Amino acid sequence: MPKQVILDVDVGIDDALAILLALRSPELKLRAVTAVSGNVHVDKTSVNALKVLEVAGVSDVPVAKGLSKPLVRQLVTAERFHGVDGLGDTALPPPKLTLDKRHATDLIIQEVEASKKKEITLIATGPLTNIAASIIRSPEISEKVDQLIIMGGAYGVTPYGFGNQTPAAEFNIYVDPEAAGIVFRSGIHLTAVGLDVTTNPSAVLDSKLYSEISSTNTPVAKFISKITQRWITQWGTITIHDPMAVALCVDRTLFKTDRFHVDVETTGELTLGQTVTDRRFWLEEEYREKPNVNVCIDVEGQRFLNLFMGRLVLR
Repeated sequence: MPKQVILDVDVGIDDALAILLALRSPELKLRAVTAVSGNVHVDKTSVNALKVLEVAGVSDVPVAKGLSKPLVRQLVTAERFHGVDGLGDTALPPPKLTLDKRHATDLIIQEVEASKKKEITLIATGPLTNIAASIIRSPEISEKVDQLIIMGGAYGVTPYGFGNQTPAAEFNIYVDPEAAGIVFRSGIHLTAVGLDVTTNPSAVLDSKLYSEISSTNTPVAKFISKITQRWITQWGTITIHDPMAVALCVDRTLFKTDRFHVDVETTGELTLGQTVTDRRFWLEEEYREKPNVNVCIDVEGQRFLNLFMGRLVLR
């Protein structure tokens, strides 16, 4: 029986890849896509999600637009990396598909409330604004969903576990740290795929794999080649953060995890958005905070790449 998934995204190049991986994975049933501001404004991320569905030939997955800015802050975006349009400045034509009339938080709450307990998995690959707002409106979500998998944070549990937006903070958490704090403290069953594993050199697409993608004559491969071209041109490799969150839902054995207590810094001058991970294993039990996050501490990079290429390119 496929896992029932709602994907919350700020489409973004690697978010687009995450949507495609979810659609191409028979282990998952994508029930809905919700969009949030992050890499670019939600007016663009929501339309980008529709474009991705059209590339995949899918018309029966609702896409709902969510919050346009963080809960209490001004929006920080990432056009520098994702382009003004969010998809590598590829100037793709407007989609024929249209957005669901519901707000993203309404869609999330309605889908979860209508489901059986522990039936739905939420996967969030952008700032956690929509997820936090849904929990504020309907706290029972935290108990009813099976789990929430996020691509977000840097936990200091591998040599790669440091920030990318700042030395301390990963982009998705930095954009809306208050939302992340609400989610992390909500009691939801939370698994974090952070920079500790997504930037592991064994799991990045190199020029050889990009060449395989660009030489594959399918609509999906052509789309992937087009939107990632600026990354391979500029950096020589492609770090595909967001598909890892989907891959974990598809095959948990790709990753090793450990449980930690994690909170989010919301007031620090130098550490805003840091996911503060308590690694003090020597601390007496009575003084330890209860672990609240399954943190990914390792990834089998080659197996992940095999999954990614096999599902999206070599078909």
